[in-house]
Amino acid sequence: MRFIYFLLLLPLVANAQLDSDAGQFCRAGKVRYFGRLATNPKARLAYPGDATIDVTYYGLDLRLTHTPNSLRGAATITLKSTTAALTSFFLDLNSTTATTGEGLRVDSVKVGNQKVTFQHAQNKLTITPPQPLANGQSLTLIVFYQGVPNSSAQGSFRFGRHENNTEPAIWSLSEPYGSPDWFPCKDTPADKADSSAVRITAPARFVSVSNGKLVSTADNPDGTRTYAWKNSYPIAQYLISIAMSNYEQFDTPFTYGTQTMPVTHYIYPEILPQVRSNLSLTPTMLSLFTDRFGPYPFLREKYGHAQFGEGGGMEHQTISSMVVGALTPTTIAHELAHQWFGDKITCRDWQNIWLNEGFASYAEAIYIESIRGQSGYQSYMNNFMSSARNALGSVYVQDISTIANIFSSSRSYAKGATILHMLRGVVGDSTFFRILKTYAATPTLAYQSAVTEDFQAVAQQVSGKDLAYFFKQWIYGEGYPTYKATLSGGTSNSTVTLRLEQRNATASNPSSFTMPVQIKIQSAAGDTIVTVFNDRADQTFSLPMKGAVTSVVIDPNNWILKATESTPIITAISEPPPGGLRVYPNPTTETLTIDFMQTQAGPVTLSLTNLLGQRVRTSSESNLPPGTYSRPLNLHGLATGHYTVMVETPSGLQSRVVLVR
Repeated sequence: MRFIYFLLLLPLVANAQLDSDAGQFCRAGKVRYFGRLATNPKARLAYPGDATIDVTYYGLDLRLTHTPNSLRGAATITLKSTTAALTSFFLDLNSTTATTGEGLRVDSVKVGNQKVTFQHAQNKLTITPPQPLANGQSLTLIVFYQGVPNSSAQGSFRFGRHENNTEPAIWSLSEPYGSPDWFPCKDTPADKADSSAVRITAPARFVSVSNGKLVSTADNPDGTRTYAWKNSYPIAQYLISIAMSNYEQFDTPFTYGTQTMPVTHYIYPEILPQVRSNLSLTPTMLSLFTDRFGPYPFLREKYGHAQFGEGGGMEHQTISSMVVGALTPTTIAHELAHQWFGDKITCRDWQNIWLNEGFASYAEAIYIESIRGQSGYQSYMNNFMSSARNALGSVYVQDISTIANIFSSSRSYAKGATILHMLRGVVGDSTFFRILKTYAATPTLAYQSAVTEDFQAVAQQVSGKDLAYFFKQWIYGEGYPTYKATLSGGTSNSTVTLRLEQRNATASNPSSFTMPVQIKIQSAAGDTIVTVFNDRADQTFSLPMKGAVTSVVIDPNNWILKATESTPIITAISEPPPGGLRVYPNPTTETLTIDFMQTQAGPVTLSLTNLLGQRVRTSSESNLPPGTYSRPLNLHGLATGHYTVMVETPSGLQSRVVLVR
């Protein structure tokens, strides 16, 4: 989706120096932008268009003038009926408003050479086909219309000028609800057309840019020039775009194997010297994201940027529209990543916008990691996490009635990116990037649309882990955990007991979080890092240590969105009492013997847990008399590593750490 940026015209240095706090920079820009949009009257709860049709093609033939502002259009639309005996259907097309006089008027609708009956009212164009359509039957129609797009509420179509107020410029930015401001469509991201074409005729001073390949240009006798663009990939209606001005063209082609793809930047002539070096980074980013996400999705066509005057950057398919302040390396990376996550795979509804914005925001951190290493990556993610702690509500957007809700910088962008960072921590680096590649390549999702459950299914299939807990709490829940660790003596001088408590200080759902949590136990003899699987609000773990513990650090590598409270002072660690728990041999391989004392009659449970706190072996006896006992434990099939033996009796819990080889 769209990434909104600050509109200050910051100087962009020629050596492509990165904005060190880009995440903060980007998020700050939303304040100004959303101040204009928060009460947008067109934002709506129900937007899925007419469910009885499936649009397969958009062909726009536009004639535009600037001063006076005008648009005359002929929209060729091919659609299929999704129901039996379809006698009428509607397209979304915003009507002329009485207050501003802006809007679009439909002159006629044709099927072939035949004019058909239509009604254009309340932002709907209702059409009666010549004959009822059977289920699956296709129809191609042409809508002839004209007017001045009514974009005052959301900036979806603008007749503007350069920042220095000299040359004219015309541009579109339709996400999320703006497409019907300038062409008839089915206004939902769930219904992608199979292909599209945009033909633009305007005064010859304009270089006119759109999606896909430029197939022709023609100078006309009336002093106009026509640009014809064709896109051969599936496309959501909001990703169709135009951008027009006296652009200077700057090319930085990208080579993939034996193929060279155009990467073309259309920039205002007075701005190009300032941003040329930043734009030159695009092929390097294409190479990086190809490695991380898979091949660039639109290799048969192009990538590039078209400068415009709106408040940020927008990932129009194959040609991102960028305000000058957004032509920074991290913003370029963000919009490029959208070509995979947003354009190739589009969120099926605006509630799942994190699948667009969280992914593209996280790609910024991936780019920073590629040039600044782990420390740069951590610093960048720290900024996202700081913003994510301010997020209100769930990442799944419950209320899409305002654009500000959909594009919350702290929630859809920062927390969305942080969720991917946490997933990387849960599954590991190599698995995480295999998940992203598999997701982008999944046949049922590629060039189509997705919801969170689709991504979850891919993540589970690739990782082999049940991640339902992860997505349920982080996408549909709210807030984040606040952890408190309390250390006390273990049952030997090689273990320590950790009590881990947590609460959700900002929300009630969930009341606590389930996560694998890294714990660093620090001592003069050296540090020990173990991972515990924390699935309760108050949980105790027996952990190995190397010597007298000096401190403990929760999540030392900052994989979790969290807060922490200070750790209480550690109590002294004592030797086990005579006749206490013994486990041998240690290290061991196939079997382990456990000697323990039962001081009062009652149940006894012997268990072996891994470092995640998961029980891998359990043996119970319901009523054991007082006495000294020895029990064998079969370790066959266990992976090499440290495990904890725990003996629970009516007198309490004792534990020992053993090494299985």
